[in-house]
Amino acid sequence: MKRKAAAYNNKAGSVNVQSSKKPMENPKVIAKFEWRKKVNSPVVEDAIDHFTRHLISEWVTDLWYSRLTPDKEGPEELVQIINGVLGEISGRMRNINLMDFLIRFLVAFVDCDFSLYQIVILLNGS
Repeated sequence: MKRKAAAYNNKAGSVNVQSSKKPMENPKVIAKFEWRKKVNSPVVEDAIDHFTRHLISEWVTDLWYSRLTPDKEGPEELVQIINGVLGEISGRMRNINLMDFLIRFLVAFVDCDFSLYQIVILLNGS
């Protein structure tokens, strides 16, 4: 039993040593500007980046994060995550058929409004 445990520990240690020697790719560098390709508008890209940096600066870095640690990478990663989300939303919004969306929304809204009107008339009439 002890031999098996020792063999297992040696194998786990050798795997960790090998994986720590392997150079890791930095996904942050690759994905840093990937969101800009989805937006594909320099003016909007700058506005999103400015908005996100201001938001993180005011509500995270200045408010509480800088009191905990002098690290600057955490807020920068948060900016990149939020920029990525907003870039994805922007890319998906481009693929929406706006007329189809508005027509379906308006029909549903009018139907709901008409149903509520009928309920109010029935309640007041009784």
